[in-house]
Amino acid sequence: MKNLNFNKNSGKIVLVAVLCAIVIHIVQVAYGSVTAESVSEDDTLVSLSYVNSKFQEMAKKLEEAEKRLEEIEKYGKFEALELTKGQVLIAGASAELILRGGKALAIGGEGGGLSDITSGTGADVNTDDEVPLNHLLLVSRDDGRGLKVTSEKAWVLVKGPYTIK
Repeated sequence: MKNLNFNKNSGKIVLVAVLCAIVIHIVQVAYGSVTAESVSEDDTLVSLSYVNSKFQEMAKKLEEAEKRLEEIEKYGKFEALELTKGQVLIAGASAELILRGGKALAIGGEGGGLSDITSGTGADVNTDDEVPLNHLLLVSRDDGRGLKVTSEKAWVLVKGPYTIK
């Protein structure tokens, strides 16, 4: 076995290395505690004006969403109308019509008539055809489709955009 010989210089080198490691450790601990103490609950992370501007943006978005929701709710349910002889109901795109009472003639548009969903045949109710009672009619486009009342009174359920002339 070989003997290891340490001279006086090697002992000094080890001692200096150990002391350097201890000094580095002390500096790290001291620096870490200083930075931890420098952050407090009173420190400002963002400005009040920034937070207020974000709240205002969110309030505007919420208001817009509420308006859209009101519009969706408005067109999301049937509205009962009582129409008189000669009145014309013009429905907008994606509107639904149901003639509940009275008599009316269909008004077709450029691309066809009112789609009779209830009939099951896929046939349109075309211009001047009598509108059947209690049939769900779909208006596919906003091209002037609707119905004209021919009886003294007619009751129509409408879902979606419409105008009465």
